[in-house]
Amino acid sequence: MLGLVQSPEVQGSMRAAAFAGGTISRRLLFALAGAAAVSSAFVCVTRPAAAESVLAMHIEEQTSWVQNFNPFDLGGRRQSTMDFVYEPLVIFNDYDSGKPIFRLATGYKFSDDLKSITYTLRDGVKWSDGQPLTSADMKYTLELMLKNPAVDIVGVGESVASVEAPSPTEVKIDLKGVDTHFPESLADFPVVPEHIWKDIKDPLAFKNEKPVGSGPMTEIRRFTPQVYEQCRNPNYWDAADLHVDCLKLPQISGNDQMLALLPQGEMDWIGSFLPEIDKTYVALDKDHNGYWQPPAETIAYEMNLKTNKPGNFEAFNDINFRHAFSLAMDRTSMVDIAGFGYPVVNLHASGLPPRFDSWRNKAAEGDKDVWMTYDIDKANKVLDDAGYKKGADGFRTTPKGQPIAFVIIVPNGWTDWIDAVQIATEGLRKIGVNASVATPEYEQWQKQLLDGSFDAVMNSRPDGPTPFRGYYQTLSTAFAGRIVHADSRYSNPELDKVFDAYRKATTDEERKKLFDQVQMIIADDFPVVPVFNGPTWYQYSSKRFTGWVTKDEPVMNPENHDNNRMRLMHLLRLKPAQ
Repeated sequence: MLGLVQSPEVQGSMRAAAFAGGTISRRLLFALAGAAAVSSAFVCVTRPAAAESVLAMHIEEQTSWVQNFNPFDLGGRRQSTMDFVYEPLVIFNDYDSGKPIFRLATGYKFSDDLKSITYTLRDGVKWSDGQPLTSADMKYTLELMLKNPAVDIVGVGESVASVEAPSPTEVKIDLKGVDTHFPESLADFPVVPEHIWKDIKDPLAFKNEKPVGSGPMTEIRRFTPQVYEQCRNPNYWDAADLHVDCLKLPQISGNDQMLALLPQGEMDWIGSFLPEIDKTYVALDKDHNGYWQPPAETIAYEMNLKTNKPGNFEAFNDINFRHAFSLAMDRTSMVDIAGFGYPVVNLHASGLPPRFDSWRNKAAEGDKDVWMTYDIDKANKVLDDAGYKKGADGFRTTPKGQPIAFVIIVPNGWTDWIDAVQIATEGLRKIGVNASVATPEYEQWQKQLLDGSFDAVMNSRPDGPTPFRGYYQTLSTAFAGRIVHADSRYSNPELDKVFDAYRKATTDEERKKLFDQVQMIIADDFPVVPVFNGPTWYQYSSKRFTGWVTKDEPVMNPENHDNNRMRLMHLLRLKPAQ
């Protein structure tokens, strides 16, 4: 169910800081009731034995937990499914030049002609139910994706021709053509047990409530709408490096509820927006509470280019409208007011994140970036010149006379993003565009992005060790509408050709030249509207666990969110405090 946020003219809550002069904001007071419910969830949970180490973590906002550990259900799965239930084959460490860290696989090798690749699986690995994990399971999972595009969450259908399992520890994948990017494309690939899934009639609808997995935390010891506990895999292959016995995940509906909960000191690993973090978090326990929030992926406004609403369709697919949309964005206010200064303004039409400056194509900037400034007068002129006329109500119609009216959706509880979208709709209304805000629950938000039942959204673009993956998985025809970050459903044959050439490239020099072209095409066609680069959301407490990644030891992405495979390695660093 959608919760409509008040119109841009009513902005009292938007401008209020969470804490002002030591006084708690009204919005935070409303969150106290929710925090009390979370607190009771902590109290009601059976206390673990003295020797058991239980790590309390926050990785997603929901108003109620639904027991779903299906790795293929991107819109419904719990965000502790990947990595903790299903171990990756290989993890590429973005903070170490993409260096591979082998997990279920111990290596991979391309054939001389680069048209096939053979993975070697770790010998002796068992599923959590004690059955052996072999090449047959990986072969089964790949073929399941090939036969059922709805569960192909990594795009193997674009690359894979056939699969063989010549031995219990070898999987040979024949590719449709040269694809040197293939190993990175499998970063989010979950190997599932054939002996469980072969009898599942609908692999997308299956809730997988009691998962059988390969990762460190497969046992669902307790599950209620308010809290669940996910505990140690009794047959985990890397048990010697695992020092946490259980993960405890309390239901938290949003940032304000988290703020109200923090004084209790119950949380260990957090991935939340905390305004004035030194006051609201660090000051609560200066000896143990810490954070590190380096700039991360690009956040952009993305229009559904396949919307079934005629006026919106005409406008969204007109570059003049997208340029005017961008000119109405007050990026500085989004960063300073909504984001409390944590994000970094992105002023490049290509949307390239700051961490990839070495990849930046200067030719894709300059005059191409003129649409990235905040200029209401210029935005109005662009629309006037393009034939978007204002009616008596002050709102514009398309050049063909169709009404334009759309909602920008943002997950309920994401207070910083909600405020940023409010700022965006203010700007759009100033140029005669009838835009408003809706706040569905996070799970519903994801489902809308996947089924296309939305108009516009503010969304992030997860990156990889190079910038290619982020652009390919969000702006290629192959991924359009398949994953939540490809929600714009953008399709450009010219760009697809460059993406294909990049996947076939064999040298870094070739890749750099091809990615120069990617940036040029994106800057020219302007399919999405970049606004800022959000921080890495990472806070921790060393009161109960040590080994946390910090800014003084920046060895990996420290975030615990579902788009960061390195969170598994972070978990394996942690040990109970002595």
